[in-house]
Amino acid sequence: MKISSIVFSRNDGFKDDKRCLAHFLSCLETFDEVIYIDWNSDIDKGSLLWRLKDKLPKTGKIKHIIIPPSIVDILVNDPDAFKVNETLTRNIGIVRAKGDWIVNTNIDIIPPSRKELEQFINKGNKDTFYTVSRREAPLKVFNKYKAEEWNDFYEELCNTVPERKWSLGAKVTPNDNFSLINSCGDFQVAHKDLWHKIKGFEEGMTKHCFIDTNVQKKAILNGFKLEATLSPPLFHIEHGAYQITKDGEKENTDVFHKETKANKYNDAWKWVEYFRESENDDDWGLSSTEIEYEII
Repeated sequence: MKISSIVFSRNDGFKDDKRCLAHFLSCLETFDEVIYIDWNSDIDKGSLLWRLKDKLPKTGKIKHIIIPPSIVDILVNDPDAFKVNETLTRNIGIVRAKGDWIVNTNIDIIPPSRKELEQFINKGNKDTFYTVSRREAPLKVFNKYKAEEWNDFYEELCNTVPERKWSLGAKVTPNDNFSLINSCGDFQVAHKDLWHKIKGFEEGMTKHCFIDTNVQKKAILNGFKLEATLSPPLFHIEHGAYQITKDGEKENTDVFHKETKANKYNDAWKWVEYFRESENDDDWGLSSTEIEYEII
């Protein structure tokens, strides 16, 4: 059994190098393949992964895909689109993943150990879409360790941080029975056949919010089951709302939510309450397009 992870980001300073490095190092231990899509990073900055490359072991597991601003302008015909596309990026990864099981996650997550994840999947069902609730990793604990010491960090968290039971149960519209976990997009697990049957994430959702609820509703609409679980343990590294300035200092600027505060949200009524079928065509994830990538 092979397991692939898919993660995306943008080199804009929102996620600092240490957090990102800990993510990649831990993922290399858990997954057979790690697909990273760098979306819309400024040309003068380049991909976020290039900053970390020298600190990553050359395992051949990382598939590094870059979608620069010039291509983003062609692909996304929406002046209000979020600068980081959460749907097309993930779909680009899904259609190119080699794993039997595919995990969509985020760049501030420390995943379960390989053993824990394998045990979870082996007990699972190919016809079920799983959402695993993250647990919070306090920044003061993370700061005790180097990124390369992520394993010790993970072990301490497993021994000290309880399950996030309060995360269960959420609704974004009155008849939303699909948001089983708050922040459900941090770790979504399904067999590759399920991801392909539902055509991944809805590429018409170019703004922020409700994307992960929508994909879970898509699983139900396509005849699959949906299950939320509090284990295996995985951790979200705590962070504030800031960006890194050119001088390397933290600036208290809410980069991630600036655009959403301007009401640049996806329409929850269209994509959750009244959603009935996918608008993705057969070329979802740019499946017919040859995209260059780097293997690290």
